[in-house]
Amino acid sequence: MTLADLLPKQHINYLQDKANEILGINKINKIYDINLDIIIEKYKNIKVINLNQDSKTILKRNKAIIIINNNLDYREYRQELAEEFCHALLHIGNQINYSKNVCLTKQENQAKRMSAYLLCPIKFISNIDIYDNTYALVEELADLFNVTYNFMQYRLSLIWGQDIDYIAFNKGQAYGYISVE
Repeated sequence: MTLADLLPKQHINYLQDKANEILGINKINKIYDINLDIIIEKYKNIKVINLNQDSKTILKRNKAIIIINNNLDYREYRQELAEEFCHALLHIGNQINYSKNVCLTKQENQAKRMSAYLLCPIKFISNIDIYDNTYALVEELADLFNVTYNFMQYRLSLIWGQDIDYIAFNKGQAYGYISVE
């Protein structure tokens, strides 16, 4: 049995469709094939620079410069790169000039959501083999997708509609649980 048999019904939205399109164009068929550096390299109008500063995307005309903090560990680097790449694809204008407002928050949420769809696609989550009367910890899924715990928890919240710490499988049903401390 795979997780697809137990997931709540999914409705594909624009951001998920866009992420799936990128994965399809790049012939991504396995979790470990998701290499953002190779994907972004194919976009001639996007340049990635690693610097000792906060990550951001600078957009000018039809070109984008993605600046990534070079002090991040690999998982955080992938997440930041995915989010900034999604900004470059989805948004126009420079956020540097924005004050903290609704438009900026909306753009940040869109980029984070699309980056979750890009790094943890539902087609791969769905294909995870599961066994009855067992559970999957968010940490295990984060390791599988090479993302941080918080990022994986966020991705799963897009499926279950709430933050969860683990998924339990019992009698053909999947349950997302939040640990009580």
